[in-house]
Amino acid sequence: MYKVVILNRSLIQYRRIFFDLLKKELNKDDIELELIYGKGGNEKKAIKDEIDIDWATFVPNKTINIGKTDLTWQPCLKYVKNKDLVVVDSENKLLINYVLMFQRLFAKRKLAFWGHGRNLQDDPNSLKNRFKYLFIDKCDWWFGYTKGTKQFLKSKNFPEEKITVLQNTIDTKGLRNHYLQIKDVDSNKLKIELGIPENGFTAIYCGAMYPEKNFDFILETCYRLRREIADFNMIFIGSGTEAEKIAKVADDNKWIHYVGPKFGYDRVKYFKIAQIQLLPFYVGLGVVDSFALETPTISTSNPHHGPEIEYLENGVNGLISNDNLEDYYQTVIKSIRDKSYLKLIEGCKVSTEKLTVDAMVQNFKNGIISCLTS
Repeated sequence: MYKVVILNRSLIQYRRIFFDLLKKELNKDDIELELIYGKGGNEKKAIKDEIDIDWATFVPNKTINIGKTDLTWQPCLKYVKNKDLVVVDSENKLLINYVLMFQRLFAKRKLAFWGHGRNLQDDPNSLKNRFKYLFIDKCDWWFGYTKGTKQFLKSKNFPEEKITVLQNTIDTKGLRNHYLQIKDVDSNKLKIELGIPENGFTAIYCGAMYPEKNFDFILETCYRLRREIADFNMIFIGSGTEAEKIAKVADDNKWIHYVGPKFGYDRVKYFKIAQIQLLPFYVGLGVVDSFALETPTISTSNPHHGPEIEYLENGVNGLISNDNLEDYYQTVIKSIRDKSYLKLIEGCKVSTEKLTVDAMVQNFKNGIISCLTS
C-alpha cells in the first residue's frame, strides 16, 4: 500500500468535499491518504472560513515574525516519515517546504507541489516571485490549478509530463442542485425580508473582504447604478478586514444589504434572487459560484486575478471590462439595459458541467498515481 500525506497550512470550508472524495478514491487503489493541517493567521481568522475534518490531523502552526514578514513553521516532520509522497502548498512562507526539499536529495519519498506556481497578486518579476521561481523544479511533481498554471510551469522549464492540471473548483453539482430546488415563494419571502422589490434588479458580491478587492470601486459602481436604476439593490456576502466598512455602508443605505459570511449552501438563496455578480478584482473560485448559480460575473482585465479567471469567457459565461471604473460601470449598465446578461446564463450552465469536484478529484488521483509509479 502506498502512503501519501498532504500538508495544509489551514483547511478552508470549500475543500471538505474534495478531501473526503479524494481519500475514498485513493483507497480504491490501495493508496492511504493522510491530511495534516493547521490554522491560518489573523487574515484567515477574519474571513471565518476555516474548518476541521474529523479524519484529518490538526497540528498547530507556529508563526515566526521577521520584520514585516510572517513565516509559518508546520511541526509535521514526524508525519512524513515512511510516506511515499508528500504534497505541499507552494508558498514561500512555509518553512517546512525547504526542509522537505533538502530531504528530497537523499530520502526515498517523493515531493509534490500544488498551487499557482507564482503569486498572481504580485508583479511577475517581484523579489518574492523571483525567489519562488528558484524552487519551482525542486520537486518530483506539480499539481497546477489550471491550464494556465501548466503553461507557466512549462515556461520555467518544468517537465510537462510531470504536471497535472487539476481544474481547481468546488462542489458545483451540490450547489446547482440546491439552487434548482429553491422555490419562487421562498425567493419572494427572502426579498421581503431584505426589503428588495419583487421585480427589482439585484447584484451580488460573495467572497473574502480585504483591501485588495477594492470595495470603494465596487461601491462607486453601485452608487452609479442606483442613480440610473431606481430599484437597484446590492447584496454583499463575506467577512474580512473590510467587512465593517460594508456593514456601515449597508446601515446608511437600505438598498445595500450586508448579510455576513455564508458558506456552503447557505449562500445559494441569495444568488437565487440576484441577476449578476460584481467581481472586478482578484477573481478566484467565486466565478465558479456564478456558473453553478446562474449569476454571470462581470469583472475587469486587471492582471492580478487568481488562475480561475481563465474560466471566465468574455461574452460567453460572463463579461470582462477594461481595468477602470468608467468602463466597468458602462459594461455593467449596458448588460442590464439590453438584458445581455441573460444570454450568458447558458454559458454558465455549460461551464459548470465541466468544472466538477469529481473531475478535480480524478485529476488529483491520476496525478498521484503517475507520480508514485514514475
